[in-house]
Amino acid sequence: MVDKDDQLTRVAFGVAEATDEARDQALRELEADSALHAKWISGLATNRSAPEDVLRRVFTLDPLPDGVLHWLRHCYLAPVAVKAAVTHPDPLLRKSVTENSFLPPDALALLTEDPDPGVRWRAVMMASERNVTLPTELAVRLATGPDARVRYAAIGLPGLPDETRLSLAEDPDPRVRAGALDSWSWPRLRPEVRAAAEADPEPRVRKAAERAARIDAPLPTTVADFLAEPDARRRRDAAYEAPVDAALAAHLATHEDSSLRRGAVSNAHVPAALALTLTADPDPSVRFALSLRADITEKQRASIGYTVPEGRYGVPAWVEERFGDPDALREIAASSHVLLRRGVTCAPELPADVIERLAADEDYFVRLMLCENDHAPHELLVEMYADWKGLSWGMLARRRNFARPGLARLSSDPNHRLRLAALADPQATPELVERLSYDPHEIVRGQAAADPRLPLARLVGLLGSNHMPYTAARNSALPTPLMHGLLDIAGVKR
Repeated sequence: MVDKDDQLTRVAFGVAEATDEARDQALRELEADSALHAKWISGLATNRSAPEDVLRRVFTLDPLPDGVLHWLRHCYLAPVAVKAAVTHPDPLLRKSVTENSFLPPDALALLTEDPDPGVRWRAVMMASERNVTLPTELAVRLATGPDARVRYAAIGLPGLPDETRLSLAEDPDPRVRAGALDSWSWPRLRPEVRAAAEADPEPRVRKAAERAARIDAPLPTTVADFLAEPDARRRRDAAYEAPVDAALAAHLATHEDSSLRRGAVSNAHVPAALALTLTADPDPSVRFALSLRADITEKQRASIGYTVPEGRYGVPAWVEERFGDPDALREIAASSHVLLRRGVTCAPELPADVIERLAADEDYFVRLMLCENDHAPHELLVEMYADWKGLSWGMLARRRNFARPGLARLSSDPNHRLRLAALADPQATPELVERLSYDPHEIVRGQAAADPRLPLARLVGLLGSNHMPYTAARNSALPTPLMHGLLDIAGVKR
């Protein structure tokens, strides 16, 4: 009995077909398996090594299998695939391609003038969201064209000439007029345009004009002005950031509202001596905010009875300001405050001794956050890769210091992540890759199936399996004759 693997092997190696009945039956079964064909075609469409003649055949299909649309949104596409996709006759496919973050700017630019209005609108939206600079002439055409949805999306295009963007405040479509009114455009508009916006019959335009025209007065800095301020939001902002005078600082530090006391201890304009009178404040959030001040000593910081809440916090602004100062980074990395040490890990350049200190930190999240830095040491990356329960654990393998010779030793580790890490060893042998393609864990098997070191016979076997034919068809080591052979079996015309 000739099975699928044998038949595919013959296709792979160009063995002439005999008239054996069993072999013919195996071929007929392959030719009838449309679900398998769809997976092959999806894999070939996103295979980075697929040559032009293969991709040309794939993209002659209309429609393409449903699964292709998903992968076209998310996978890197070879230049030939990009060219074929953006000119494909199916507008749904072209619309899917607009969402691909790897799409080159010139391809996205082509889609902004697509014959289909839905594709055009989506492409302009993507260009605006991703800050893609289109040719000036094209941006102007989009912003002044007949489609109101496209004009609205074009408001945010980088590089759109000022005069074109300002003209959209007089657009016939109210949504476009409203979208064109903001704090940048308002002072640049002609007085009569501003007056027309304020009196516009459309409520959304009037509301946009109101927001754009709003100029906040300076925040209160004295007790009298603070008490006279009717807006609670502005009083809170004053507590956190205004250059308050001594009397208002004292008023805030003793206020019954704990959110205002928290603002006072966070405000760099409030003297440290006054802020430190709240070391034993009954509200833990006040004590926590006080513990993060830049102008207190480590001894003073340690005297505050604070607790670090659960969750992730941004880097304190004053820590970020010191990212370029190696001595300051050393000092902060030695702080007793775990959030300051976590903040240091985000510095783009870290001295070697600071990296060593942070990699050995007692706090799990200091070590984990260091792994987000390109300077994280290999051993720490592997440790966190094996252990971190977060959704982004796989991203650690993309760090600069992760892959290196020696990881193959982990190929039999009980932890499936470490077996997966073995495939990042540049010296892993084809035999090891093949063994891991049989791994009990699906993620490991999938990574091995995509590995170009996988022996061809095993790769062919995966193409005919029920588990990973898509992944195998994406493998960059797939021979061109086999790619064409798969398309032949699937009935795709040459």
